[in-house]
This record gives sequence, structure tokens and C-alpha cells, in this order.
Amino acid sequence: MAGNPIVDITGLSFSYPGTEKNALANITLEIHKGEFVLICGTSGSGKTTLAKCLNGIIPHLAEGQLSGNIVINGKNTQQVLMHDLASEIGMVFQNPEDQIFSIRVEDEIAFGVECQGYQQRVIRERVHYALKKLRLEEIKKQITFSLSGGQKQKVSIASNLAMLPSILILDDPTTDLDPVSKQEVMDILMELKEEIDTTFIIIEHDLNDLIEAIDRVIIMHEGSILYNGTPSEIFYAHFDELDSLGIRIPDHIRLAKYLLDEGHHRQSNPISKKEVNGWVKNLLESGKLALPHHQAELKNVNGECVAKLEGVNFSYQKGKQILFDINLEVQKGEFLAIVGHNGCGKSTLMKNLIGLLKPSQGSVMINNKNTKKHKVQDIILDIGYVFQNPDNQLFCNSVEEEVEFGLINRGYSKEVIDEQVELAIQTVGLKEKRKNHPFSLSRGERQRLAVATMLVSNPKIILLDEPTTGQDEQSLKALLTLMNKLINKKDATIIMITHDMEVVAQYASRVVVIDDGRIVLDGHPGEVFFNSYQKLHSLKLKPPIISQFSADLSDEGFPKVTNWNMFSSTIINNNSDRFGKKSII
Repeated sequence: MAGNPIVDITGLSFSYPGTEKNALANITLEIHKGEFVLICGTSGSGKTTLAKCLNGIIPHLAEGQLSGNIVINGKNTQQVLMHDLASEIGMVFQNPEDQIFSIRVEDEIAFGVECQGYQQRVIRERVHYALKKLRLEEIKKQITFSLSGGQKQKVSIASNLAMLPSILILDDPTTDLDPVSKQEVMDILMELKEEIDTTFIIIEHDLNDLIEAIDRVIIMHEGSILYNGTPSEIFYAHFDELDSLGIRIPDHIRLAKYLLDEGHHRQSNPISKKEVNGWVKNLLESGKLALPHHQAELKNVNGECVAKLEGVNFSYQKGKQILFDINLEVQKGEFLAIVGHNGCGKSTLMKNLIGLLKPSQGSVMINNKNTKKHKVQDIILDIGYVFQNPDNQLFCNSVEEEVEFGLINRGYSKEVIDEQVELAIQTVGLKEKRKNHPFSLSRGERQRLAVATMLVSNPKIILLDEPTTGQDEQSLKALLTLMNKLINKKDATIIMITHDMEVVAQYASRVVVIDDGRIVLDGHPGEVFFNSYQKLHSLKLKPPIISQFSADLSDEGFPKVTNWNMFSSTIINNNSDRFGKKSII
């Protein structure tokens, strides 16, 4: 692109205190005004560290060894104060609670603009603009700490937009959003790109809605830039390498790659879902492509009830009811997914399930214990719970201490503790970081650490609140494969809250859909996603991409499938070496 770059990085390397390995290694990069850039990579590859270098947190607030130069709009980040960079570059953090200070939503959005010294009239205009763009007008008077995780993330984006920065960095901005809200945020960012000529730098794992918007993809691996180019160049020319690394390649790109490998040629590599959908439709209608049908296998469970909710109503305060007449039985060996839009009551339902909250009316039975009649410490002996925000359950000085804490409190012998801790740390892939402080880990690694602290006690019921947050494909697959092993080998029961419909389709044996505190759908993911395709959209949920293709193109002969693994095993047969067998590591 012509002109001077708005971001100019040369020879950037950085290491955190007490570590020998560089978090960033010899990064050289230019980003030009108005670009929409995706930075992608596995958990711990250096993405967030790079973002903190860009906005001056490194070196002004975070210690470590920094070399090289970072110039933002003509300003060297090492030579100017952070408040001088604030008008140039904004950042939405992975965890919105890291940057929310004010009591009310509109005050939070006004905070940054006020700090810039603008007059009241300008501040009001900016706040109104940001509220409108993020569709937050209805909650502008609400208390910020009462918001759902997704609502907090929208407020964080709005507070940055109100300052109209030249560059906006978003670190996993849609992690806590429901699928339709994710698409909404992406649409909003594209509108803003046209309106205010802002340069967007987005760090993200879930590329389904994002891939169509981006101009350039930067793939990071072990602190270095591995690939840098257009989406078409990166996702097709380096497909196998990216899959091997654990990059979450959207299913419609996988489908297009399969068709290309089968000899169905196009003038250009398709990036949008619309392009791939149209291509497949033409191939099916012309008879050039025939896809066999497949009957999904339904998993049998043993019929033993481990959790039962009867007529459960719940209110945090009088006149504000959250759950309405919840009736739900969970059987041993189920992998139950609970899904719904932000603020619909999923986490409240989960907390009632574990006994952290008591129903206002009705009863909750866990392993034949009524949560109203038993203490929480008695109920949770056989329950493992991983919070939506892993930082809420991490408090020790090292990974190793964190994992052994619960076992020490329960009085296990040193031999048992050592054996269980070693197994848990290896299982979640943190063996090399066992001596590290938990908060030196990436968000995805902290999520895996939280899982390890739960696994170490061999719980019979495992509750996962948004376990996919910040996870790359390999880490996510390892975690959920482990959950299935616990079901098959130890008769565990998994109850998971998630916004990731691909994960639900691939791993869950049952899905329950919540809307405004009520159960509205309940069944096998294949049936719910295919038969309730239109209703899910009205509930701010989107079936997996392959399921959407299946429903949209069923009349043309596309088989009824709801996840990529089912599709690839049925359609591609034994050609799985095309999908991730080549390694660059």
C-alpha cells in the first residue's frame, strides 16, 4: 500500500522477567492506514504481547527486556508517554473486566473521552454515538458489574470507539458473545471502518464471521511471524500447515479446499460463505458433485439421574426474575451443552446446579442431595466447576501450586498428590510452565490451568462455563477429547455452557437451548440444529456453518450433517491426510 505505515515495527524482541525464552522474536511488520488486520496463532504464540507493545503497556507498565522499535503514527512508543499514545491507539482487552472502571454503562463510555479533556457537548455526542453503534441504548443506565460477560465486552468496545482512535486493537473481542452478537459486532466494525477510517487490528481464534471482513492475515507462532498475506493466500496455500498448528479454519473454507482438491476448479479461492454456498449449489445442480447421506449415531446413556431440577424459579432481587419453571434431568454419562444468547440465564442456571445459588422456588437435586438442605461444601465433593473467567479461581504463586492446592486441603498423601498433579499438568499441556506464575500465562493457558485444578480431584460431574474462551483448535480438541474420555472411562457427566456451536455439534450428546430464563429446545444437536434452524436465528444463535449449508442446500442434495467431522468422515472417506497431517513444527 502507498504512503507511510501507521504501524512500523522493526526488529522487535521481548522477554518477560524470569524467563529465558523470548515472547516475541525479531518482529518486523508494517500496517497501513485503514487496513483491517487479523493476528492469529495458537494460545501463547505472542499475540497479546505484541498488542501490549503496540499500545505502550510494554515497556511503560510491564517489565521485561525489549529491543527494536515500534512507531505508531510517527510516535516511538518507547520515547513518548502512554497518555500521548491514548489518542492514537485504543485497545479492547480479552477480559473486559480488566478495563471497566465506572459504575454505570454510560459513565464508562464517557470516561476515556473525559480524560482527553473534551467539552461536555462533545462528550455527550461521543457517548451517544458509541451507545448507538454497539446497540447499548437500552442498558446505558445499568450497573456495569451486573452485566453479562458479552454485554461487558460490548461496553469495552464502545468506550474505545467513543475516543475515535486512529488504531483500534481488539484482543479476542467476541470471545464472550453469542453467535448473532458476534456477527453484529463484526458488522459494526465494518461500518466503522467505512465511517471513521480507523485501522483495526484484531486478535481472534474464531474466524467464522471475521474471515470475510479482513484485508490481511498475520499468523504468529512461538513469538515470530510465520505467515503474512491476504486471507486467500494464507488459508489455501498454507492450509495443511495452519491446520497442523491448531488454527481454527472455518468449515466453509475446509469445504472449499476439499472441492479444490477433488478437482473442482475456480478462478479464485472463495473466502465468503456466500461464495462457497453458491459454488456448492451449482456443482450439485449440475450433477458434478454427489454427496452421500449419513445417519448420525445417537449416544446411549445409562439412565441414572445425577442432577434434577423441578419447577426452578430464581431471582437475584425482588421483581427481577432470571429463571422460570426450569425442569431438567441430567443422566450419568451425558455430555450436555447449555446454549443461549448473552444474559439469558445460562450461568445462573449453572450456579443453581452446583448449589452456589439456591432456587427461589422449586428444587435442585445433585447426586440425591437437595441443594437447599445441604451445604455447598458437601455438594461439591464430586463436582468440578470451571468458571467463565479463569482468573476468578486462580490465586497461587505457580501452576504447580495451583493444581495441588485442592488435594492438599483434602488431606491426600504426598505420593498421591504428586501423581495426580503430574497427570493433570501433562493432560492440559502445561508441563513446561509448571513453575510459572498463573498470571504470566495467556488467557487460553489460564483456562487450561483452571481445568487442571478441577481434573485433579477426579470429579464425577464436570461443569464447564465457556471452556472454549481463548483456546486454539489443538488445545480445544485436547480438552474436549479428554472430557469424552472421562465419560467413557470414569462414567463422568459433563455439563457445558458455550457459544461455540461447532463444539456443541461435534462433542455434545444433548443440547438445551435457553431463552430469557426458560428452556425452549432440548434434544440431540443434529436434530435441534437442523430442524430448528430458523428458530435458532431468532434466539441469537447460529448453527455450525456446515449445518447451515446442510439446511440451505438440502433440496439440492446436500446431506443432513451438523459438524465438520461427520461430514469429512462420511464424504471424504479415507482422505483425512489432507486435513492436518503435514507438520511444520
